[in-house]
Amino acid sequence: MNREKLTPMMQQYLAVKDENPDSILFFRLGDFYEMFFDDALLASRELEITLTKRDAGLEEKAPMCGVPYHVASSYISKLIDKGYKVAICDQVEDPKLAKGIVKREVTQIITPGTFTDTEYLKSDLNNYLLSIFIQAYYINLTYSDYSTGEIYFIEKTFLSKAELYHFLRDQVDRISPNEILINEEEIEKFKKSLKKDNAFLNAYISENLKKSNLIKDFGDYFSDTFKDNLKNFLDKNNINDYISLKKLLQYLVITQKINLKHINNISYYNNFDFLFLDESSKRTLEIVKGLNTFTKKGSLLDVLDKCSTSMGSRKLKKWVESPLINLEKIERRLNLIESFTKDLLLLDKLENILKEVYDIERLVVKISNGTINPRELVSLKSTIENSKKVKKILESQDNFYLNLLSKDFIDLDDISSEIDNVLIDNPPVIIEENRIIKEEYSKDLDELFRISIEGKNWLLDFEERERKRTGIKKLKVKHNKILGYFIEVTKSFLDQVPEDYIRKQTLVGSERFFSVKLKEMEGKLLGSKERALNLQAEIYNKLKDFIGKEIYRIQILADKLSDLDSILSLAKVSNLNNYTRPKFNNDGFIEIKEGRHPIVESYMKDDFFVPNDTFIDTKNNMIHIITGPNMAGKSTYMRQVALITIMAHIGSFVPCDSCNISLVDRIFTRIGASDNLAKGQSTFMVEMQEVADIIENASSNSLLILDEVGRGTSTFDGLAIANAIIEYIAENIKAKTLFATHYHELVHLEEKYDSIENLTIAVDRQDDDIIFLRKIIQGFTNNSYGIDVAKLAGIDNKIIDRAKEVLAVIEKENEGISIDLNKEFVKDEHENPEIMNFINKLKEINILEINPMQAFNILDEIVKRSKEL
Repeated sequence: MNREKLTPMMQQYLAVKDENPDSILFFRLGDFYEMFFDDALLASRELEITLTKRDAGLEEKAPMCGVPYHVASSYISKLIDKGYKVAICDQVEDPKLAKGIVKREVTQIITPGTFTDTEYLKSDLNNYLLSIFIQAYYINLTYSDYSTGEIYFIEKTFLSKAELYHFLRDQVDRISPNEILINEEEIEKFKKSLKKDNAFLNAYISENLKKSNLIKDFGDYFSDTFKDNLKNFLDKNNINDYISLKKLLQYLVITQKINLKHINNISYYNNFDFLFLDESSKRTLEIVKGLNTFTKKGSLLDVLDKCSTSMGSRKLKKWVESPLINLEKIERRLNLIESFTKDLLLLDKLENILKEVYDIERLVVKISNGTINPRELVSLKSTIENSKKVKKILESQDNFYLNLLSKDFIDLDDISSEIDNVLIDNPPVIIEENRIIKEEYSKDLDELFRISIEGKNWLLDFEERERKRTGIKKLKVKHNKILGYFIEVTKSFLDQVPEDYIRKQTLVGSERFFSVKLKEMEGKLLGSKERALNLQAEIYNKLKDFIGKEIYRIQILADKLSDLDSILSLAKVSNLNNYTRPKFNNDGFIEIKEGRHPIVESYMKDDFFVPNDTFIDTKNNMIHIITGPNMAGKSTYMRQVALITIMAHIGSFVPCDSCNISLVDRIFTRIGASDNLAKGQSTFMVEMQEVADIIENASSNSLLILDEVGRGTSTFDGLAIANAIIEYIAENIKAKTLFATHYHELVHLEEKYDSIENLTIAVDRQDDDIIFLRKIIQGFTNNSYGIDVAKLAGIDNKIIDRAKEVLAVIEKENEGISIDLNKEFVKDEHENPEIMNFINKLKEINILEINPMQAFNILDEIVKRSKEL
């Protein structure tokens, strides 16, 4: 493309585009944002808008599409959802004063991780930007929700590469960012390891940041509060290398191009402060997303979230994803929940107040960048007033815990009073043409608006007088920015136009005129209105500046309101679902009476959920081997134990009659089967990797939920692996474990280890039918009822009958043969030459493709039979 031939405007466009090659450029032309060339082709396809062309000075016209500037947010949100960046290029000088091409600059770059439009953001989810720095065996992460101003920092040292990327996978899954920044030398490894295709990825050069001084480089963009808090944070946590934090803040400065006064604090996220749930456990236990819905629906969060505010829903999600292990903090939440469950009228009263609370947590970004509108400021005032009501109610209760909670609600009377003094009660969103300042706040403003209003009345009277004087019934007095005020007369009445009318403009169906009187009033009207609006804007800007200095206090109030909302939600759910307060012990056991699965129970409208007891400890009931048919409820039972444990750590009441739990450090699950074909991994490989992670990281304080381990390979291989895993847990890890299996041979391990107990699901057989009683009982079964389950599932009767015939043949051929897993296998052939001779003879005659373990068991049976005979 020969740029010299381009029109000046197109040259300006391409110059701006060159500076923002990875963004779709929204180029302001009048009342539209226009896109050209490749951006136009892309945007018209993604947004489904009409593609046109514009003369660019070349032989072929340039592709072009555009959107009206006042509805641009809806189009931008669609592009952001699809993972694009959008650069907003605005006119930065008055077109009337411009000499030549109007000066334009990029005023903001909107990215998936910095999008703040509350109309299009998901209200109950945070929108996180994640910054990652990896070097050798060290990693630090910083993540921020720019819409709320919160920032969190994590670091880990002395990790192997495998451990590092395992840690990173878990953190990315927990944070669930919409955009990721990562140092460029690690981006390919990151893509390969995480396959995080739903997040926008950006590479950066870390060397450019290593010697930079955060405060010196970006200090002007941040509040003094943030600078002080940042210094204290770095000193307190002894952090020297915080490249990810530097990059995140630099990225916000570069993209937003404005001050970031709503970013005031930074928190250190320490895994050891929380009950850690890895990606697999969160997924299989359906903590925040349903397995079938891939959304909040069908999850534990869905059950627990009855919050009245978006702030509360976001806070509760954090609590659910990061359960506590600090008993003092857990008990504090439980004390508050119990207080509200005992006073339903109080709960209802506070809930109704919170329903009137605005999402002020996301309002702070608008206060910071000056885009907050008058109606939102009135909503802020209303929220502050409602918080005072909450504080007063809590203070009035005869309850120590509620009185203590009331002290969290800080006094923001100065802010609400100032808003109340300045703004009218129900101001419009758009202020350009409307009054928003209260009468008597400014005498000068009152006078200017009085003149303006009198002028409007004069115009109405003038229009009516002119209609009567001329006889033109459809005569209208109108106004636009170009012509000012004018008289419009349709063509059919032109012969009635008086001589004192002066022609101003000719249209297809009408003519426009002005008169000397109208021109004189126009000067007074436009002058007074313009001065009124300018003075009003000046007053409003002072109000915004005043509130902008109090952002940190507003954020504190937002945090406390969201805490209260989350507590009220948990209390409400407890009452609705008949949950009970959990107790905690230091003796290492988990005892649950009449426990229920919170998610399954919530979807059972008419059916009765069969509750079950659980007792598991670190001594005689450490490992439970659970046998029984599919569909009978083994998996539901194990998951409910994990979920009740998690809920207790959240500080929630739990679905059971009573509950006494020892704190656990981690919950691991190995449930279900899934291929990861993208990484070339089979179901069994995924299963074994998850088990390997559990074995490596579990401790005696962990809770393990293992379902059908070993089923992804051949029967004997799987049985051998499952047996070895249980033995390893019993002898080395000593973790509380629920192990569901169809390998009935494993039940013999109860005889070998005092710490193992067998459990099964009660089944009632009636003739050829079975009924699953869903009740966990002591003992075991050697029947998986697979054919019965197939029948229940609707398999054709011919297949069922044939399966029974085949099963009868197999059972007859294997009658009397059993495998004793308690017997020690002799590995050294010199110690038992008879066994090895027998094995070799079997191999020679090639009866079976047999392994030594199989041979040993066959020989053992032969010896036993021989003795019996």
